[in-house]
Amino acid sequence: AVFIEFDGVYMNSDVWINSKHLGKRPFGYITFQYDLSLYLKFGEENIIAVRADNSQQPNSRWYSGSGIYRHVRLIVTDKIHVDQWGTYVTTPEVSAKSALVDIRTTVLNQNKNFAKITLSTIIMDKNKKIIRSAEIQKDIPAGSKAEFQQKIQIENPELWSPDQPNLYTIYSYLKDNGKVIDDYKTPLGIRSFTFSAKQGFMFNGKSEK
Repeated sequence: AVFIEFDGVYMNSDVWINSKHLGKRPFGYITFQYDLSLYLKFGEENIIAVRADNSQQPNSRWYSGSGIYRHVRLIVTDKIHVDQWGTYVTTPEVSAKSALVDIRTTVLNQNKNFAKITLSTIIMDKNKKIIRSAEIQKDIPAGSKAEFQQKIQIENPELWSPDQPNLYTIYSYLKDNGKVIDDYKTPLGIRSFTFSAKQGFMFNGKSEK
């Protein structure tokens, strides 16, 4: 599968690949992605055209420029891959002694057949040391998505804070018959916060102004 991803086009953008219209994005401050796979000519020249219309002025509280003003990426994956922004991580339980990391990974199967997919997840600390790992397997029907959920406990976590921005990294590997077909990296900062009328804002168990 081949995708093109725009971090921002200001504004009213239209995108074509080899004269095939992929879509229109009116809003100029949002990331969007199109699948190019059906329209590519392999071994030949391919032409991508982008049109932006910023003629209706004034239309913004600040000037961002016109046209493609942020990064553009060409993404090539297997037909079975982690979906766009497909890893969603939360930390529902956090203390100095332990943290529960809830990882939900959406996997897309664009093949014509179902697939038995294994998701291997590794959590590393800032020194690239493996802290925990987990593995789960699911059947994904053809042309559909499946969500993999993994709950991983980390003992004595290094908490994230503005003064000590400790980060972990989650590495996700998709395997089909033992072969790695996609990998995905997600940063993780472990922290907790609450709001209350009596205590105000509590961050990692401490009152913060």
